[in-house]
Amino acid sequence: MTLYIEKYNIFNSINDVHDDITLGFSYLKLGLYVDSLEQFDFILKVNSNNLIALVLRGITYFKLGKYYNVLSDANKALEIDPTSTSSFILLGETYFTLGEYNEALVNFNKALEVNPNNTYVLTLRGEIYLKFRQYGEAFLDFKIISELDTNSALQELINTLLFHGESHYSLEQYNEALLYYKKAFLNLNKALEINPLDVITLHYRGEAYFKLGHYYKAFYDLEKALKLYDDANVALYSSRMSLEIKSNHANALTLQAKICFNLQRYEETIQFLSKALEINPKNKTILTLRGGAYFYLDQYSNAI
Repeated sequence: MTLYIEKYNIFNSINDVHDDITLGFSYLKLGLYVDSLEQFDFILKVNSNNLIALVLRGITYFKLGKYYNVLSDANKALEIDPTSTSSFILLGETYFTLGEYNEALVNFNKALEVNPNNTYVLTLRGEIYLKFRQYGEAFLDFKIISELDTNSALQELINTLLFHGESHYSLEQYNEALLYYKKAFLNLNKALEINPLDVITLHYRGEAYFKLGHYYKAFYDLEKALKLYDDANVALYSSRMSLEIKSNHANALTLQAKICFNLQRYEETIQFLSKALEINPKNKTILTLRGGAYFYLDQYSNAI
């Protein structure tokens, strides 16, 4: 996890930083965590109320996996300055890492009371809302981020819209689901204006087209996405192929097959599903879909 203070220079709003802190921070940035810890311990023995040293020692503890020490230092920092955004964020990040999402949410909310437009905190809070399946709240956070920083937040906003659409779809609330799919589609178009060859965005827009019943447009987007996978020169059987890429590739092939199935192009359906099974040979959903395609082609022995 890349911590907030690593992304945003802690010294930006500090005019008088002592050389001792600068040295400890340098150790921290170089990954010399033991040296960094010794330096901040020395500073805090001299002045136990040094806010910057407490926060930076907390980050050092985080890097060493000593999460309860992080919580201790961050809470001490808040006793010194009850409005310390960095301390609230450090607490939130630590609770997030520990899987204590309610506590993380409390601290992220407090950080946002101080700075409502902190895109980093909004992103993490949005991710917590997604874990809680509070899609409306997640959508609002990612919408704010997209207005503040289009490039970094747009994909999160799209994911939220698609998740929200799926939740309504599963409840057979089709009109509500369609509304979110259309919103996702508009934002996917915006994302592709920024990067026309983004494989994940093409995949998602293809899915949005599919949900809207625009099968030929969906097929075209997925065809481009699958070509990008091939152009990446990642061999299908290569052990170097990441699980995420394999999963996305198989999902794109399966969605392409569903489009062909709906268009009654059963032979192409089988071709796409067979490729997907080369990636994930035991996937029951893919096997069932291929069996259905064989059935419609009267190839009953293959369907069984």
